[in-house]
Amino acid sequence: MAAYAAASKVDSFAEMPALNLGQAMTNFTAQNYGAGKIDRVIRGGKSALAMGVGISILISIVICLFPSLFISLFNRDPGVVQIGNGYLRTVSVFYLIFAAMQILNGLLLGYGKALVPMIASIGSLCLLQVPTAILLSGTELAYRGIWIAAPVGWLGGLLIRFLYFRHIARKQAALKEA
Repeated sequence: MAAYAAASKVDSFAEMPALNLGQAMTNFTAQNYGAGKIDRVIRGGKSALAMGVGISILISIVICLFPSLFISLFNRDPGVVQIGNGYLRTVSVFYLIFAAMQILNGLLLGYGKALVPMIASIGSLCLLQVPTAILLSGTELAYRGIWIAAPVGWLGGLLIRFLYFRHIARKQAALKEA
């Protein structure tokens, strides 16, 4: 529990840039969508995605290289640091997926499409993350299986949001051609 508490504090801090980019995309998208500047929304979304992935990769590298440094800020017990290192090395590799999910979430919310992102969040948690954690924790992975469950949920949430965003983009393209 102590290792998870320490690692989750680092994890929360590492996820902040992605969360903030997602929030920024909500406002940016809403303003430009309302003004009828769809091309600007697409360019902004691509730029945000590039920034989010770049920042996430940088954060992932730093955390993977120095997890002990970050865990020891919250707890110096060697056992806690060792377990926390495993958590951070497992989860941090997937921060770019989390960033992409948050940016797509912001785009969809900016379009006024809140239902599917909400369903994606609840669905990825209840249908992917929790069952994956239960299944994998019962294997030789033990508690590492619980850690893997979070990125599995993020991947599912990203996929749902991406498919829905693609659906919206196709509908808009068809309306533009008509």
